[in-house]
Amino acid sequence: MTDETRLRSLLQAAVPDDASTLDPQTVSTAARSARHRSRLIGLGAAAATVAVIGTVAVVSTQGPDRGRAADDSGTTAPYDAPACPATLPELNDANQTTGNLDGLTSVRLCPDLGRAMASPMSAADQRSVLAGMDALVEDLEGLRAALAASPEPDPGRCATISVLNSRQSLLFTMGNHSTIVPTILCGTIQVEGNAVDGGDLARAFLSALDRQRDELDYHRDYTGPLGCDQVDTSSPARPGREHLVAAVICPPRTDDGSAREATRLDDDQLAALEAAWQNPGDVAEDLNDFGENTCTELEDPSSTLLAATDHGDVVRLTESPCGFLYWSSWELGEGKALPTTLKDLGLD
Repeated sequence: MTDETRLRSLLQAAVPDDASTLDPQTVSTAARSARHRSRLIGLGAAAATVAVIGTVAVVSTQGPDRGRAADDSGTTAPYDAPACPATLPELNDANQTTGNLDGLTSVRLCPDLGRAMASPMSAADQRSVLAGMDALVEDLEGLRAALAASPEPDPGRCATISVLNSRQSLLFTMGNHSTIVPTILCGTIQVEGNAVDGGDLARAFLSALDRQRDELDYHRDYTGPLGCDQVDTSSPARPGREHLVAAVICPPRTDDGSAREATRLDDDQLAALEAAWQNPGDVAEDLNDFGENTCTELEDPSSTLLAATDHGDVVRLTESPCGFLYWSSWELGEGKALPTTLKDLGLD
């Protein structure tokens, strides 16, 4: 599995396309209160907030951590940051430079929902998903320093891969004004005068958001829909930190591409999955003749679990033939083994 392939998983996303239904002020107010390839890389897609396509299950957050408040704790600052625009710029029209970022107050990932969906989400579902997405509001100077130190874009690398056309963007807010730039892999963005590959821009943001979740006390449960045929969006969720508040199981994909029905885990099953999520281990290795780990790379994956977190994410977990559930990170080459199986959870 190449770095380029893993970077491409950062580019799937979700943002409302219907500006007349979801104007920026509506989204801002609400914020305050596929990936399937012929080969599944690393068993599970990157930890994800998702946009739903097809049959869904209603999310209930009455899970194993039900004693906690279901909304924010500590601070609401990551949710109070200015919202993404209702419609993202087309790549041909998108701004390719951030300009000066002095006075930076927040950075928000604006995912591209509309381009990868078979049918649009409802306005209510869009608001639910967006309301749970946290912005970067801490150590903004650290992000600027990381971007200043990013390597020059590599044209040679980009000549060997096929790039997904995603409008996923980062929204930089400085006081009362903002700028938005795309994060497409192999797209060159001028960040305060430094040339940065769009994929590296997305990775730097996720790394900073990952640190913020370690250091800042806040949470907001995912309350959007959960469905089987959906678009993955990278997030910094990781086992042992966030809590799982709901989950569904999805059957394997069919050859005809028909919609799959999501079945919700009951409270006992969710509690058992949460216990495994809080006790991750290293991934076993069983290499084949091509150097691939057969514990984490399957031609034909089995049923998949989608689990919602208390930070507005949805993570994808897939069963390994080596006796664990596998979680794959947005970080290149990172994954964890959860000590349970579908059979252990009563789902097989």
